[in-house]
Amino acid sequence: MLFNPTSALALLLSSVLFYTVVRVIYNIVLHPLAKYDGPLSWRALRFPFVKTMVSGDLPHRIKRLHEQYGPIVRVAPDELSFTDPAAWRDIYPQNFLRPREYKDKPPGKAAENLISASEPDHGRFRKILAPAFSEKSVYEQEAMTKGHIDLLIRKLHQTIDTDPSKNAAVVDVLQWFNYATFDVIGDFIWGSSFKCLDQVQSHPWIQIIAQFKVALIVGAFKFYPPLDAILTFITPKSAMADLWMIWKTTEDKISERLTRSKGRKDVMSYMIAANKASSEYYISRDEMEINSMLLVAAGSESVTTALLGATHYLLREPAKLQILVREVRTTYPEEDDITGVSLNSLPYLNAVLQEALRLCPTIPDGMRREIPKGGAAVAGHFLPEGTVVSIPQWATYQSPSNYYKPAFFIPERWLVEASDASSLYRNDRKDAFNPFSIGPHNCPGRTLAYLEMRLILAKMVWHFDMEIPKGMDLPRWEQQEIFWFWDKEPTKVKISNAR
Repeated sequence: MLFNPTSALALLLSSVLFYTVVRVIYNIVLHPLAKYDGPLSWRALRFPFVKTMVSGDLPHRIKRLHEQYGPIVRVAPDELSFTDPAAWRDIYPQNFLRPREYKDKPPGKAAENLISASEPDHGRFRKILAPAFSEKSVYEQEAMTKGHIDLLIRKLHQTIDTDPSKNAAVVDVLQWFNYATFDVIGDFIWGSSFKCLDQVQSHPWIQIIAQFKVALIVGAFKFYPPLDAILTFITPKSAMADLWMIWKTTEDKISERLTRSKGRKDVMSYMIAANKASSEYYISRDEMEINSMLLVAAGSESVTTALLGATHYLLREPAKLQILVREVRTTYPEEDDITGVSLNSLPYLNAVLQEALRLCPTIPDGMRREIPKGGAAVAGHFLPEGTVVSIPQWATYQSPSNYYKPAFFIPERWLVEASDASSLYRNDRKDAFNPFSIGPHNCPGRTLAYLEMRLILAKMVWHFDMEIPKGMDLPRWEQQEIFWFWDKEPTKVKISNAR
């Protein structure tokens, strides 16, 4: 009997269709998560989730789903999303592992990193990095941090001075915040900055958000292993050019740093010291490269997001901006008095930053984890092993069940004592707010981020009067696409010398 390709293809397609129909029926009716609500198509197949993810709309869509279905939504056949604050401590401190699809290794590097690592390797990395990100170490680098921020301020003054009016200038604060945060984090990690502020010029690294778009697409294919395997072979080298440039910069930074034996401590100092002190906590050259790259990307992007978000909402609420201006300028008659430690005690400044992190979370999506063998309870619901769970920060912080008037910029909500029964914000769920996550996989850079945010925002309002330029408007923050991080749009601000 002769082989008939047409009949074989028809049989294959029929088999795939039959399997898909059976799987859809199982997912909707018989799956252990069948009792949890969500859109029918999302409960039936993973594809709607994946399609929304690569379009940059996933956190927005999940927010709308929670508004429709409540605090628990089934967003895929095997995945639940929670906005109940109780889920924070049930998921993240328990050391649930990242699902396979989210344990990514960037192309070109086989070494483990803070995201892809096994628990023993992750613990090793955190043990090495913890001293570098301690409060003591971060404040030892305050002079370096202030040096870059003071350069930011000088460059902005020069921009005003070179403007034809000599009184004011319109600047893109997204660009300037990017310059400053990249320079700080580069110096913090490697002991040398990107010199963006010196040259008033973007470094190609700043375009890293484009790489997160690519990473999401690559991650989407991981839900379909046969396609994932094919992708490796069909991706043209030209599509990876920007990533190779980032790797080359990282390799050069590491090489240059390893030749220096003296100077101010940086994160590399602790990596080098670990290799000299203990084979148990040895970190390889490739591991240095990939982990420092991730720290630079996350450290710069998160601070830029918070600063841009704070500036955005302050400009839309001039009365609140003036409260902050008065607090900073009356507290500090002289600029030299502005220090990281003293800024900790400015209530309105810190409330503004808290509210900015709530409305503009640096990671708007959920950090997904997988229920371990034997199952576990999350927010009072016992879930079977293999279930993927997360708390989407954007949806959680925008939920009326967690915050009064959640879409409004109200720094005052963070100034209210829980015992104040007369406050409109007395029922706000402060335990829902964990912008740097919690548990062993939380962000190690929290102290550095707050030091940068406080110093930059305080010095901006001390030096400059800011307003929305006439005839222009700010981007609608809540309409920006999200590719793991916010795909932030240019933000033009009129600045003028305050002194």
